[in-house]
Amino acid sequence: MLTLLQGELVEKRKWIDNDELMEMTAISESTPGPIAINLATYLGYSRGGFLGALFATLGVVLPPFAIMFAISMFFQNLLAYEVVQYAFMGIKCGVVFLLCKVTITLLKGNRKDWIAIVIFAVVASLMVIFTIFAVSFSAIYFILMGAVIGLLVYGLIPYKKEQKK
Repeated sequence: MLTLLQGELVEKRKWIDNDELMEMTAISESTPGPIAINLATYLGYSRGGFLGALFATLGVVLPPFAIMFAISMFFQNLLAYEVVQYAFMGIKCGVVFLLCKVTITLLKGNRKDWIAIVIFAVVASLMVIFTIFAVSFSAIYFILMGAVIGLLVYGLIPYKKEQKK
């Protein structure tokens, strides 16, 4: 989803830049609900106020709702076909690719100093370890840890651009 949003909002329409997308994504991830809806609402509000938020949210919610409603009427019958099961296996591989692509794209646009690299490495390592060992740990905690570390390092400690050199 983020790859599609990045391509549409940043590259094609140029409504926002990568930094704004990353900020909106962080806010959208930290609020309840699907990221696409939260991001659409946030972007709609920032571009068109209340009506922008309303129509952006409806534009994101209504088409998938109609499609899922139609699919749900025939879903059990579709699963009986072996071809559909194979298609779902291929879709899973495509989703993994899209997640990797958006991660790389967002990393390219991110600040590249030692603390950002350390935060990324620690969080990525913990996520992999927790997934392998089936430890239940919400992604929100990773976001909150990153926010606290970012506040401590960039907000409380005097940080100068000269340190980047």
